[in-house]
Amino acid sequence: MNTKILLALALIIVIACSAIFVGLQYQADSVIPADKDTLFQLAAFNTFSTGKYAGLMPYNELEKHGDFGIGTLEGLDGEMIALDGEFYHIPSSGPPVKVEPTQTAPYATVTYFEADRTYNVAGFNYTQLKSYLDGQLDTSKDVIYAIKLSGTYEYAQTRSPQKQIEPYPNLTQALKTQAVFNLSQFAGTAVGFWFPASMDGVDYAGYHIHLITDDRTAGGHLLDCIISNATVEVDIINSYRLVLP
Repeated sequence: MNTKILLALALIIVIACSAIFVGLQYQADSVIPADKDTLFQLAAFNTFSTGKYAGLMPYNELEKHGDFGIGTLEGLDGEMIALDGEFYHIPSSGPPVKVEPTQTAPYATVTYFEADRTYNVAGFNYTQLKSYLDGQLDTSKDVIYAIKLSGTYEYAQTRSPQKQIEPYPNLTQALKTQAVFNLSQFAGTAVGFWFPASMDGVDYAGYHIHLITDDRTAGGHLLDCIISNATVEVDIINSYRLVLP
């Protein structure tokens, strides 16, 4: 009798454990993957631009939210560009270097880039490029466009701010000491975003683009360019997440 009871109890335990395992497996299989069509932004631009340059998030955390984007490093130390999952620091002096995982960002915008539209352009300067894109994209909508421009350039002018020390000046004052680079005859990729006017202040309304050369020797915030031949890819973003300090 005791043996039968023990066998019955053992059978009940096995059945219960099997049910728990199946339930856990179902939950694991049912997890919805993170929405990769979301823009993740660290800090509102109008707050950051008043001189809030203290690091808010390490890059090994930021990279969990996107493989493509722009930003800067603590102290407004140069420019940041993220391309194909690689994060680069473009300082005001010296060539671009990969961002260290423990370095921090006071401001950044990143997403997982997946092109929805593709265009080919040639012979445009920066003003003409923006006018062309205005005609191709529906800029009357409250959507965000992630923009990737890959190809050859006849010329580009970029900038990178010098690292600031506390007490931090506002962005207008800080950029008075920026380094300006004039690049010629190179292959490179420009990365950035277009924000609608309704989001001005939360981020920079219009086009905000950073650039890096294919040989990773130069780059920065794009001020002007003349495109020889390039492919423009656009990712339409309808979801937005802002993390405040």
